[in-house]
Amino acid sequence: MIPLCLVAGFLGSGKTTLLRRIATANRGRRLLFLVNEFSAADIDGRTLAAEGLDVLVLPGGSIFCRCLVTQFIGQLDAVAARAAAGPLDGVVIEASGMAEPRVIVWLLAETRLDARYELARVIAVAVPVRLLKLVRTLPALRAQLEAAEVVVLNKCDLATPAACAEAGG
Repeated sequence: MIPLCLVAGFLGSGKTTLLRRIATANRGRRLLFLVNEFSAADIDGRTLAAEGLDVLVLPGGSIFCRCLVTQFIGQLDAVAARAAAGPLDGVVIEASGMAEPRVIVWLLAETRLDARYELARVIAVAVPVRLLKLVRTLPALRAQLEAAEVVVLNKCDLATPAACAEAGG
């Protein structure tokens, strides 16, 4: 089984920075980073690839909606086939800011990819300054926080201690 780590968070929360830190902390392990850009422009994927990471990019929508789900499934099939030829320690997925991460469990089961992949962890990245306002207006952000096993409060240096405490509570 290939472990999957899903990283979700709203635009500008620091998902790509977290991916860099995951890569640094796991030097010597063979990780593949699958980056989902909601926009058609691939910025994060190019940045990570330039740093020497093994990156696949799916731009132009969300991997969990009709616009990219077929391509996402195809990429996971290709990665699993590639892993059969050589060891792969895991896949880290950076979902677009609008992703509903609970869909991945259903998607893996429905496509039978759950025979090759195991959802090991869901991480949500949030910024305290915007979190409390956005969580009330964006259902996707609320879903990301609810699905996460780990919530990273990022950019706390830009918030008051009270805002950080309220966001973390």
